[in-house]
Amino acid sequence: MGIAQNNNNYFGVKKLEQNSGIQLLEKAMKSDRVPHGVVLESDFPQLIKKYTELLCQWAVCTGNVKPCGHCVQCGKVSTGNHPDVYTAKLYGKSQVVNVDEIRNICADAFVKPNESNTKVYIIPNADKMQPQAQNAFLKILEEPPQNILFILCCTSAQQLLGTILSRATVYSLNQNNADENINKSCETAGEIAVSLCKTKGYELLKATGKLTDRAFAKETIDQLIIIVNEAIVTKLTETHCSAAAEVLRNNIATVDLIKIIDILNLAKARLNSNINMNLFMSWLCAELRRQK
Repeated sequence: MGIAQNNNNYFGVKKLEQNSGIQLLEKAMKSDRVPHGVVLESDFPQLIKKYTELLCQWAVCTGNVKPCGHCVQCGKVSTGNHPDVYTAKLYGKSQVVNVDEIRNICADAFVKPNESNTKVYIIPNADKMQPQAQNAFLKILEEPPQNILFILCCTSAQQLLGTILSRATVYSLNQNNADENINKSCETAGEIAVSLCKTKGYELLKATGKLTDRAFAKETIDQLIIIVNEAIVTKLTETHCSAAAEVLRNNIATVDLIKIIDILNLAKARLNSNINMNLFMSWLCAELRRQK
């Protein structure tokens, strides 16, 4: 594994440039040099979910190129069933990780992984944690066990204590010129998800008909995979989910949701093979209709 220990102390925030955060994170994964403490910062929850899943898959992947997205370990991450990937519990109306949960994570981090060589801990709403919880988390960031990855997810890294930021690397996922496109891809993915539950096929045809641009189609497919995975996971855990995922969860059986994931992964492969976009949209609509 390439979990890089980050023991450098800085008085300021070690933050990567906004317009290069995504590229630098992908480069770190490709070069197998992801720091042991990662802060993912974005205004878009779906974007954080996407790169959190990619990081988790990278950490446990058994493929030659990480993350491969196809091995058993990557598959378990996608369905939320990997025993070495843990998402911290949220408490109260403000949905925050409390100090007791942080202490439990710190203790568990020294227990050997079950299946992979690395254990991953995801801290949602990290910027909402009370200083007591952040301070409890600080020690393990300073002296982490071998092969551990902490992913702190937040809207604003500036809300984290400076001592936390000095021992983690912040990747800002908001690209200056990409916000509008991200919004559109999230919106289109939601439309496709909801239209899967409609009786008539017109809504699905209309929604998939927006995928005329290859780059936009790729991003939308990625967002749709996140929504479907969310529906599968929350079916099993009965936890809160996004509106689009809730529609899928309530109307489509788990076995069919898994088939939809397979179709979407095949769709990504076809997009990479330079398929004609008109043919792609027709094929995708037909395949999704078949699995409804």
